[in-house]
Amino acid sequence: MRVQLDRFEDDEMALLVLYPEGRRSFDVRRELLPQGTREGDVLEVSFAHDREETERLATENKSLLDDLLGRDG
Repeated sequence: MRVQLDRFEDDEMALLVLYPEGRRSFDVRRELLPQGTREGDVLEVSFAHDREETERLATENKSLLDDLLGRDG
């Protein structure tokens, strides 16, 4: 997926627009962008599934729910 940096807002946030479509946009913290990124720059974005953390979180959430409902797990 590619995005284009439209502008910085309040020097903390960056407005990114899907590239080249430009129909959708979203904000990210400026600190997440590569250093030196400027308005108009096109960036490559990717996501990676962290299955280990997902499983850990599901186990933690189940344990908390069991505690709230008075179950022994």
